[in-house]
Amino acid sequence: MSVLAPLFPIFEVIFVREPSLLPVFGKLGLKAPVAFAAAPVRSTGVVSRLREFLAAHGGMVLKLSVIAWTVLILGAVFFMMQG
Repeated sequence: MSVLAPLFPIFEVIFVREPSLLPVFGKLGLKAPVAFAAAPVRSTGVVSRLREFLAAHGGMVLKLSVIAWTVLILGAVFFMMQG
């Protein structure tokens, strides 16, 4: 114990990290879909069906669209190099 210990008390500070408010993709995982208390109403419009599909499979759609975009760019570069 130090000689100055009685003069200078020790303060312990514990830092708690706040969770991110932004959606997280990649290695950190995806946010779980929100469950509603009311029974879902089955709508017949194309836009509403697409919205339901994206709500259920948004992470997979995002990953597949990034892969497709990358393949498209690499294919364009390949064909430009050939010509």
